[in-house]
Amino acid sequence: MALTTSLAGRVRNTSLPKSHALLPLLEAAVNGIQAIDARFGDDMEPGRLSIRIRRSQQEAFDFSHVGPGRAALKPIVGFSVEDNGVGFTPENMTSFETLDSDHKADMGCRGVGRLLWLKAFDRVSVRSAYEDEAGCLNGRQFRFSVQGEVEPDGQAETPAEVGTTVSLDGFKRPFQQSALKTVEAIAREVFEHCIWYFLRPGGAPDITVADDDGAVSLNSLMHDFVYSDMQRTSIEVKEERFEMVSLRLKSSPRNLAPRLYWCAANRVVVEENLTNKVPGLYGRLKDAESSPFTYVCYLSSDFLDSHVRADRTAFDISERVPGAPLIEDVSMDDIRESVLKEVESILAGPLSAAREDYCCTATSRSSKRPRSPRATPSWAK
Repeated sequence: MALTTSLAGRVRNTSLPKSHALLPLLEAAVNGIQAIDARFGDDMEPGRLSIRIRRSQQEAFDFSHVGPGRAALKPIVGFSVEDNGVGFTPENMTSFETLDSDHKADMGCRGVGRLLWLKAFDRVSVRSAYEDEAGCLNGRQFRFSVQGEVEPDGQAETPAEVGTTVSLDGFKRPFQQSALKTVEAIAREVFEHCIWYFLRPGGAPDITVADDDGAVSLNSLMHDFVYSDMQRTSIEVKEERFEMVSLRLKSSPRNLAPRLYWCAANRVVVEENLTNKVPGLYGRLKDAESSPFTYVCYLSSDFLDSHVRADRTAFDISERVPGAPLIEDVSMDDIRESVLKEVESILAGPLSAAREDYCCTATSRSSKRPRSPRATPSWAK
């Protein structure tokens, strides 16, 4: 007897925390980048991906993210993601219609991105064009929803060029209210989620995020926010290999805390604040070679790829409980401990300067006037 699967049931059982309200959009962006990879290979120069923020023309304005000199924002009702990648070929279409598809399993994909679309949006529309084996262009249009599942969306128009446009429509209110609002903030979120594609050899395609009032080029963010990559290193934890990419970010009001990004399948899964987890690592650093910078590290491995949860918001890896016996399996604490040791080695000079500066400042203050008792960092004792 053949088993059947309920799309409505799968969407209902798919987890999407409101704190990750933009994850469906990020999944669509990654799909677009992968489609561009499939078409152009290592040559990213022709690749184009455009994210359009669609706002309500009738609903009330959102004043929560209004700064000086800025107009109130209209609520976001949807997004469109357009790429000039390989398109919805018959193979890709079959994969889309197969829940939990393993079509792109070698890239760490779990086949659940489209379930996240329906978790946060009422419906999805797809227009795509692909080349068949004879080199002829073929069009494909369909709608995707919990109620109708996958259904044709009228007669497919004769396509002008290869590519796909995914429209995420009907942003559900709980996620809409929790999501970032400005084009700049959304662009930064997409950039940080997809940064691995910018760091890899060959880089990323040209990616823009826009609404009716402006546009942001993600490729320019590399120049605006990153001084340089420091070095690529690797560590070994209980015979599992982990790769670390360390960056010096230009400091900004939003970008002050040193961070560790746990990655899987070329995506950021968990962001961890590293403040004071390494002696002297409590904010901006500096050395003789650069202006003040914020340290961030991107951690990846086959182990993390294979242990990421289906919704890509956490890992199925045990935390080591203090006082409990050591376990043979790799734990989050095991990985973190090794990463922090490597960070301390990478930042030896700037950390030494930071510790010295802290001690000099504390001594100067105490000599000027009596002070109330103050907790001393463990590394300074």
